[in-house]
Amino acid sequence: MLRRGMRLPTAAMPAVGPTLQDQSRPGVARDGTSVGAAKGWFLFAIGSLVLAGLLSLLLVVGRLPFLGWLFTDPLFFKRALVVHVDLSIVVWFQSGALAFLGLAMGPRLNRGVLAVAFALAGTGVLGLLCGALMPGAMPVLSNYVPVIDHPVYFGGLICWFAGAGIFFAHALMTPARTDARALNAGTVLALRAAAAANLLAMVTFVGAARTTPEAAPSVYYELVFWGGGHVLQAANVATMLALWLHLLHRWTGRTVLRSGAMAALLAALVLPQVVMPWLAFLGTTATSYFSMATHLMRWTLFPVVLVVLAAAVAHVWRCRSGLNWRDYRLVGFAGSAALTVLGFILGALIRSSTTLVPGHYHCAIGAVTIALMAAAYDFCTDVVPLEASPEVPRRARLQLMLFGGGQAIFGLGFALAGAYGLGRKQYGVEQHVRSVGEYLGLSVMGVGGLVAVAGGIFFLAVMLRRILTWRRRSTQTA
Repeated sequence: MLRRGMRLPTAAMPAVGPTLQDQSRPGVARDGTSVGAAKGWFLFAIGSLVLAGLLSLLLVVGRLPFLGWLFTDPLFFKRALVVHVDLSIVVWFQSGALAFLGLAMGPRLNRGVLAVAFALAGTGVLGLLCGALMPGAMPVLSNYVPVIDHPVYFGGLICWFAGAGIFFAHALMTPARTDARALNAGTVLALRAAAAANLLAMVTFVGAARTTPEAAPSVYYELVFWGGGHVLQAANVATMLALWLHLLHRWTGRTVLRSGAMAALLAALVLPQVVMPWLAFLGTTATSYFSMATHLMRWTLFPVVLVVLAAAVAHVWRCRSGLNWRDYRLVGFAGSAALTVLGFILGALIRSSTTLVPGHYHCAIGAVTIALMAAAYDFCTDVVPLEASPEVPRRARLQLMLFGGGQAIFGLGFALAGAYGLGRKQYGVEQHVRSVGEYLGLSVMGVGGLVAVAGGIFFLAVMLRRILTWRRRSTQTA
């Protein structure tokens, strides 16, 4: 869409310059404005997903009932699970939000702050990897942020949160760009809400670490990460909503919700989370700390998501005439929305600690992931010069359908096994598979997991290829 005051190309301009058709494409890169911050965080996102994807394949194989006898050391899987979860949920989700925040703020970001943030984040990821290799390191499968009980690993986690937190705070205080690369207002609002929620989660972690008494590692880390982990889920939801608005705006060319309505919905999502840092500093052994986190996640997430989803469906219906129904953005949005609803349903069915729990949260995190994947295709187009003429993503729809469908089957397989009472957080010979339903559920889970991994590998191959062309394209158009 043309912005007021934007200059159109003239006959005197080089033939490789932007055309009127290019100018009308929302969000297309048309100038030399810096996107270094966005690219940097995007590299963190893709790098973390590469490592997490490799680990996820190992975890799926370890869950298959007819191969479990090959793996006699359950701690091997638990170490892999810790690194996989922290890379695929903490680093991937946060760096994805940071990449789009970098794109939204652009040249207004301070280079010194960026350098510090990147240095800390890079040190953090290195610490996570090195900590996992420390001899005798004990994995602790605490909810939301599992850890390996070793100073190197925990130091890496602190460095990552510090680097990401510095950028989140800086982005909140930086005006959004208004040039040709500007994102739509609703997306920027939701990204800022995600930044605020991530910061609230980090403050909650600090408060919990200060007030949690010495205890066994499993108890101590569960208390430290319980409250902030729940706030992280609100941050992830805000990121997902930002990506929904972004995808729909790019697909339809129109804004889904007015800024005022979106601001009110985001306030309803994020403002209640403010109570968690306060409760954490009061003490994590209090009943209110534990129960309030659960109630906030149970009652503040789904109403906002369903309202935005209803508005999005109505928006698509209004704009249905002339839309390209084969657009990958529709697949990304629809897949994310379907996994979100499925996650809500499975979550409502949880009654005890069975594999229904991972079935629920794998649908929930899959919803955020597929939205990030779909938006990543647009991201790769936005950060290169227009003169490079980036190609329209090929087979993006197939990749998104593979991942989304596999993730749904994966979650349903876990849910089926959980319905027959199979316990969670068990691997290899630890599993006690007793019934046909448990075997069937785990087998379905395995098939879905392999399909999802195939979709993930497909995505990473495309992203790595595009990342490798960034430098070449910039050189060609210099």
